[in-house]
Amino acid sequence: MRLRQRRTRLARNVGHAVGNAEWAFLRDKFDVNALIDHVSELAAKPDFVAKLHAATDKARNEQPQRGRPPKASTAAAELKTIMQSNGGASGTAV
Repeated sequence: MRLRQRRTRLARNVGHAVGNAEWAFLRDKFDVNALIDHVSELAAKPDFVAKLHAATDKARNEQPQRGRPPKASTAAAELKTIMQSNGGASGTAV
């Protein structure tokens, strides 16, 4: 069921993006079908897909984080975890 929802959402996202692109060269549904055919051909090329994913990853990473930021990993917290896993004994021999 979730796969169907994702595909429906993806189709809406593509339609919304193409609609908002204000491409004057798209005259009718035949132009849109030709565009989809062209993108399908490009998608078969690994270089195109790699560039597309790199661009989307960059855009995704530039968005501001939502929610609580992750806790900082400090040396003190790691030492505490190590100490607890060793039963309180230090990891060094004297």
